[in-house]
Amino acid sequence: MMEEGQKLVVRLVGRNGRRRFDPASKDRLIAACLEPGASVSKLALEHGVNANLVWKWIRKHTQAPPFPPSSTSAFLPVQITAASSKFALEMPAT
Repeated sequence: MMEEGQKLVVRLVGRNGRRRFDPASKDRLIAACLEPGASVSKLALEHGVNANLVWKWIRKHTQAPPFPPSSTSAFLPVQITAASSKFALEMPAT
């Protein structure tokens, strides 16, 4: 569990009141939440954040990183040739 002196550190508070947290302290809180028997709700309450926000951080932390962008293109080159009358379709008149 997190020690009492290691609380969640607020790095910045915007004009709208939204807090930005220090990434290192967020990582410590996530690690504490992932310990066996830890209560995410209790830890979130102790640190003054919503439990849903902590769950969001946990999902983001445990989620596999996206694949790096490929250097090859997903498009294939196509050559268009002149239309041939050999393959002309005849439609019956209705």
